[in-house]
Amino acid sequence: MTIRLMTTERAALERFLPGLHKELSEHDLLDLEARDSRVIEMFKNSDAPALVVPQEWGGLGAPALEATRVQRAIGALSPSLGAATTMHHLSIATLIEHSATGTDDEKELLKGVVLARLLLSSGFSEGNVGTSAASAFKPTVTARAVEGGFKVTGRKQPCSLSSAMDLLTASVADEETGRRGVIVIPSASEGISTEKFWETPVLAASQSETVVLKDVFVPSELLFWNDVDDPTGMHEKTGYVWFGLLISATYLGAASLLLERMLASPYTSPMLYAEAACEIETSMAALEAVARAFDEGDRSDELTARLLFVREQIRHGIRRAVSTAVDSLGGIAFIKSPEIAYLLAAVQAAGFHPPSRRATADTLHAYHSGTDALTLH
Repeated sequence: MTIRLMTTERAALERFLPGLHKELSEHDLLDLEARDSRVIEMFKNSDAPALVVPQEWGGLGAPALEATRVQRAIGALSPSLGAATTMHHLSIATLIEHSATGTDDEKELLKGVVLARLLLSSGFSEGNVGTSAASAFKPTVTARAVEGGFKVTGRKQPCSLSSAMDLLTASVADEETGRRGVIVIPSASEGISTEKFWETPVLAASQSETVVLKDVFVPSELLFWNDVDDPTGMHEKTGYVWFGLLISATYLGAASLLLERMLASPYTSPMLYAEAACEIETSMAALEAVARAFDEGDRSDELTARLLFVREQIRHGIRRAVSTAVDSLGGIAFIKSPEIAYLLAAVQAAGFHPPSRRATADTLHAYHSGTDALTLH
């Protein structure tokens, strides 16, 4: 008997990244998820860093729909890898959209990054325990003007791919005016260091530690000011859509592993399976609808709003699904299989990514009521 769950997603993974599924499948889930895992190295050694890059830029040319499917398959193999590489994909996709209207030098520089299959981190979070996490759109990392560029100081945490990254992309704010910008610099730049931040073993292989910047020199041409390079906010929203699609698909993939366990168990009630699978499959269908519209060129506030609604539904639906799955599998399975407890914990992180539930609710209420344009917080 061949299980048909995730057939489409696994076919997409094999089509774009042949052999990666087999390589990852040869390792136990908990080994791939461990802090000392080689899972990101395996990803980097494949063509995977170029997944969402158009073919004319030297990439694999996966549109958003196919990339979302690939990411679900990745999430079912290693949730840590899915979460970490989401940050790379959104960074490279956003830079390419920006560079499409940039200078020839910018295009050549980015093509070199793609051809070398370099990994980009996405340093936008500035969370702190016991306090409200700094918004990804309100950075506290500062840029101070100096001759030839800027000196950047601050902390980004958690920052996935902190060990494996070749380039750091991060949000900054001008020290004097507060204007926002994004830097793209080599991770080996003087003044960059990492500190341990991620204490839990759940998703530990994502390398989500603190990246510390202390008077890091950034040449003027590697700092892109939002009001100059993205005055309408289009590139920022593009990055947000990529993030929402891929991070959501990652957690749907992780939850799908529990669905597979239900299918493999002779004791599973078909009614309980259908109840859990309905949550996951309808969520994936909703993500695919957003991805299709995005591939067709939709960059509207309406699409971003729909993605916010979908992500909020997934936050709730995925928890209902895994709760049903764990109850169905039973206490003995929970005791005997550490992977069940791990997946139960891992999918909870789907609700911790920005924007927060309160920010999402405020944004959607204001947008639908007509009291404000759609603004990301």
